[in-house]
Amino acid sequence: MKKSNKPILIGCLVFPIVLIIVFAISFSLSYKKLDLKVSVPSNAWLVLDLSGGVPDYAEYSAPSFMDITSNSCRELVDKINAAAKDKRICGILIKPDGVQINMANLNEIGEALKAFKQSKKPVLAYGESLWQGDYLLAAYADSIWINPSASAGIMLDGVSANILFYKEALQKLGIKMHVMQEGDFKGAGEPFTRTDLTPGTRENIEKVLKARYDMIIDRIAVSRKIGLEQVKNVYEAREELFITGDKAVSYGLVDKLGSLDAFKQHYGITEDNALKIGDYKPKIKLSKAQNVAVINLIGDINGTGEYTQNSISLAKLERSLKDLEDDKSIKAVVLRVNSPGGSALESELIYQRLMELKKKYPLVVWMGGTAASGGYYISCAADYIVADPACVTGSIGVIMAVPETKGLGDKLGLSSQVLRYGKYAGALELFNTYQPSVLDAIRQSSAAVYTEFKQRVSDSRKIPMEEIPALAEGRIFSAEDALKLKLIDAIGSQNEAINKAAALAKIKDYGVVHYPHQVSFMDLLKGSGFFKTLSKMAADRTTPEEMLQEQLEERFSPNEWLYRCPWNLP
Repeated sequence: MKKSNKPILIGCLVFPIVLIIVFAISFSLSYKKLDLKVSVPSNAWLVLDLSGGVPDYAEYSAPSFMDITSNSCRELVDKINAAAKDKRICGILIKPDGVQINMANLNEIGEALKAFKQSKKPVLAYGESLWQGDYLLAAYADSIWINPSASAGIMLDGVSANILFYKEALQKLGIKMHVMQEGDFKGAGEPFTRTDLTPGTRENIEKVLKARYDMIIDRIAVSRKIGLEQVKNVYEAREELFITGDKAVSYGLVDKLGSLDAFKQHYGITEDNALKIGDYKPKIKLSKAQNVAVINLIGDINGTGEYTQNSISLAKLERSLKDLEDDKSIKAVVLRVNSPGGSALESELIYQRLMELKKKYPLVVWMGGTAASGGYYISCAADYIVADPACVTGSIGVIMAVPETKGLGDKLGLSSQVLRYGKYAGALELFNTYQPSVLDAIRQSSAAVYTEFKQRVSDSRKIPMEEIPALAEGRIFSAEDALKLKLIDAIGSQNEAINKAAALAKIKDYGVVHYPHQVSFMDLLKGSGFFKTLSKMAADRTTPEEMLQEQLEERFSPNEWLYRCPWNLP
């Protein structure tokens, strides 16, 4: 019998990882002895040098030498607010480079920059190659310079949604997708069953895209003090793809052309007084004798553990609530929700827990970039809902995609014989043809889950059930439309949601405490089961074929209904 080399291969993979972790632990133990603090000069320019993703909230902290965390939106706003009062900071320089940020976070940082300007300190921006996210951030500056090189410039592309359709590819593989969905506009299953969007789904998405497009044009027009039509012409009538320096000046998008050295010399910015925002460590005290708690619920909704990043689960919520309820200074709660949804059951469990929480504290939701499907479901527990102007919400519907791989099995020469007792025993084996009675039974369950979702919306928003279908069916809405339809109570910033929670709690002099509390990187690894996974990998002797089957069953397991919005806007 041929001996498997898998344990050797896994050992080769695991051993270096273990060495890196041991090194990290050893280094971190001695790290405290090092003085790596960056001093702040008396005339410092705070450099907002953002690139890559800007998360809503950082749930863990890591030693600086590991360089694996980035400034979150929360940290950036707190630092900008602190800089406004810091006499050592004389201004802010925005110098973005490929920043990826959702519009809600951009709005929040922009509001902080506007408040910073009230301190009579300037905000400047410099760019070389600015993409749309870079430019929208730079537009908050008092003055924008870009490099005059022909290879530099600005790329303003607008808003789009690219939907990939799998139906014909799956057919060629012998895979048939049975999509069970409630809501004619849900749309999540259409890429598996069609080669284009249904007219209703397309119209719904285009309406939300148009709202986002109009928001961007208005944002640039207001920030740059130029006409809406002028900005619209830049997007729709210009001949060039990348807007070079001279054109950018003529369009009113920038104020001046110059090299970075010339820019720095003009404003007196040097290496000695330029302070990267990541190195700025002000003492920030947000809490007081009475506080409003902000619980960050960010990512997909699933049943993963309490330490999993970019996900929402009951276990993680319970960790935050335990800390919150131990703090007697908390008088009200704000949920910061940014989620496209996920597991229907987990959404319901979280909803039930939040309804219990509401008995103790006033509960306000602030919707960030997305609060759709399951994200909207959990928001329904609130006393009051505030949405960011750029929020996408709604998507009230349910879906389950059940893959049938009988055709694939035939092509591979696979066959199976099921021995069963019980009507539904072995009913959803991947390589068998599903019986119509089984699919009908699933559809009945789908209707029941959808009814529960609609009932939650009806109860929480005080909307009669007979009116809910016009708001549901999987439709997504801009914040403006959601307000008209009474799915939310107000459009505004997170600060406005916090102020509302404080008003409901009848407190005036209050601070803010954010949850979940940050954990160390090592606690994150332990809590997320990282070391157990390594141990399992080292001991696991399953074949590659068995591993593939496990992944298929985990990914397509037809045992969970989803409240999930399939569309995502940056």
